[in-house]
Amino acid sequence: MKRADEVRERADRYVFDIIPENAGPRKTTMRGSVIHSVRAPGSQTFLAKEHAVGIVLEPARKLRASLGSDRITEYDAPAGCIVVNPAGVDSRLAWSETRKNLVVAIPPEVLSDLAVQEFDLANVEFEPPAFGTVDMRALDIAQRISVELTRKATPNELFLDSLVTLFSVHLLRTYASRMKQPPSLRGGLSAKSARRVQEYLHEHFTQKIHVAELAAVAGISSNHFIHRFAKTFGMPPHRYLINLRLDFAEKLLVEGEVPIAEIAYLAGFSDQSHLATTMKRFRGKTPTELRFAR
Repeated sequence: MKRADEVRERADRYVFDIIPENAGPRKTTMRGSVIHSVRAPGSQTFLAKEHAVGIVLEPARKLRASLGSDRITEYDAPAGCIVVNPAGVDSRLAWSETRKNLVVAIPPEVLSDLAVQEFDLANVEFEPPAFGTVDMRALDIAQRISVELTRKATPNELFLDSLVTLFSVHLLRTYASRMKQPPSLRGGLSAKSARRVQEYLHEHFTQKIHVAELAAVAGISSNHFIHRFAKTFGMPPHRYLINLRLDFAEKLLVEGEVPIAEIAYLAGFSDQSHLATTMKRFRGKTPTELRFAR
């Protein structure tokens, strides 16, 4: 009974909640959160809303862990050892010496958004690898994230977001199982739901919008929303949101009255560099090129 109460008590926690501030630098981006963690011997019990993935940066001996059960596994973890903890799955870990790792937390709605682009299917689940599994591709990305987090200058959020996206896509391709969409969910949003969602997006596109918010507006679950949205609008919500921001930015750039840096802020981008990179990728021109095109 005590264990059930503990699980319920931890049900709303995020990765940042269980890793102390003094463990190391951390950053939240649009796609997820990352922590470069160095922790003294100890233990933790965890149940999170987000998918939590740990990559061992330096070898660690005699880790004792469980994932989704009471069975404890003891193992040595070389550099590159990966642990995939799906959202909602209970885990425990104990370690007897200082350990250094990189933790990536990915919201389920972000994973679903990426899965639509990768598989044209939002309904996926992680199949965690066995304890002790080494993933050198994941280690390479984790090391690049760690370098960015630990350098003296302020971490570049756009660069980190790109690395988190790269890491998430690798996880999807390597550890996710595709689940068939139920026949009743093959269609798009109803006309009423589509209109409500579209109005909400046009009203709030400069703000940070989560899939859960849009799903609530549509009146359906988050897991089903991305698939139905893509069926209705021909693209996932994240891409639709980017188009709205770019349309607004282009309008201001053509008018020529507002500085580019301010336009980036007004359109919902983190800074001028973020606007320039996104516009070049999706529209083929930079803000400066568009402003002086005439």
